[in-house]
Amino acid sequence: MHEYSLAHSLLEGLLEHLSAHPVEGRIVKVHVRQGELLILSQEALKEAWRILTEGTPVAGSELEIEQVPVEVRCPGCGYQGDARYLAEEGWHQAIPILACPECGAQVEIVAGRDLAIDALTVEGPSGPPAGQD
Repeated sequence: MHEYSLAHSLLEGLLEHLSAHPVEGRIVKVHVRQGELLILSQEALKEAWRILTEGTPVAGSELEIEQVPVEVRCPGCGYQGDARYLAEEGWHQAIPILACPECGAQVEIVAGRDLAIDALTVEGPSGPPAGQD
């Protein structure tokens, strides 16, 4: 399961970070940014997270996933911004076109293919959420 290995990588990175930078309180949410080009089941990723975090300092935390749209840069004309999309009636989703919207040249992907932890929501020792780290 692709999502299981991704959840495992996220957890390993977070636990390593927390060992160097401990937080006061309990982590209740882990905010993750998912690039639009990274095809995965968010439900499967959340379930893998739930299973893998059992018995760890982040057990019981919830993944909150934000979609990051594709951003491209054209080495030819210098365009940098959103990709154009191809969508047909009946398709379940639009597909980003990886060509420059200005000149049609091949582009570099600037954003939209990564999966990374962006922030944490921590519940303070007294109870209510203390904010984000």
